[in-house]
Amino acid sequence: MSTGGDAQWRARIDFVTSARKSIVALIVSIGLSGSALASSQKLGPFGPEGPRMREQLWLVPSGDPKMPLRATVFRPEESSAGSPRQRPLVVINHGTDESTRLSVSMPVYYWLSRWFVDRGYVVVLPQRRGHGATGGELAESVGTCETADHYVSGQIAADDIAATIDYMIRQAFIAPRNVVVVGISTGGWASLALASRNIPSVSSIVNFAGGRGGHAYGRPNAICNYHGLLATAHLFGQTARQPSIWLYSENDSYFSPDVALALARQWQLGGGRVQTHIFGAQDNDGHAIADDRADWDLWGDVLAEFIGQNHKDLEASAELRDEPREKTTHQSPQNNHLSLETGSVDHDR
Repeated sequence: MSTGGDAQWRARIDFVTSARKSIVALIVSIGLSGSALASSQKLGPFGPEGPRMREQLWLVPSGDPKMPLRATVFRPEESSAGSPRQRPLVVINHGTDESTRLSVSMPVYYWLSRWFVDRGYVVVLPQRRGHGATGGELAESVGTCETADHYVSGQIAADDIAATIDYMIRQAFIAPRNVVVVGISTGGWASLALASRNIPSVSSIVNFAGGRGGHAYGRPNAICNYHGLLATAHLFGQTARQPSIWLYSENDSYFSPDVALALARQWQLGGGRVQTHIFGAQDNDGHAIADDRADWDLWGDVLAEFIGQNHKDLEASAELRDEPREKTTHQSPQNNHLSLETGSVDHDR
């Protein structure tokens, strides 16, 4: 009896062991096929161009090679047939609303995008990991409200922006230099994180109402780990050398003028170059400063002047580099670059 029982018991063990091996093999197979499916998705445009600024959906790389980003691309019309001319690139980076981040459609910021397209830019709006059509885990949210790691959060988001830039400037219709990086809210913070990397192809940073951790626990003007946010702005500023313009409003319920100016001050103390504008109150909440056609009249002139002056400075710097010099100076490259009111704060009414 015992021999038969032992045999039955061994048979059960063998069956369970075999079943476990089959299940593990199935899980591994599913995982590998899922990864292969994600990595095998073809990057680039999919679907035709639309009538609105040649609107087209694209897949672009992210900071995770297995998870491409969905993106919208807008392009100016070409005046003649043949190969398209190379145009400068603008990357517009969206904000984050935790309650709707997975349900929102592709971000287009139509009026902001049109402002740049009208001036000859190609605009790409990547949807970062953990948002909307891209989906997946919100990798850029690190820590609790009290322990929010604004540095790591910013850098994870910046990984997606950097991968997008690297891919897009390889396209035949995009100039490989003078990329303008624009961000709104958490996208503004991600753009500042990217600025700390000094990517050679990037020429300037535009920050609309940027920050992280706003509306802590649903309360206006409350920020998760505020002192950590200030410390990180200082840290980013230590290595950021591209000129930046920061645009905020008096009635921003996420990042008030006091917060905006404190962040700009820390950025400047770290060594970053910043031109800050605080505009008057806008509608119900000035946090949506980049969303409307009427906003062109608010920030259009100062933004056009900032970008235009920066391009002139880049051309002047290139000419200086090309000219023979009788003696060598010991100034750092950023000191040779003409200042764009570094550290200035303008209150626009």
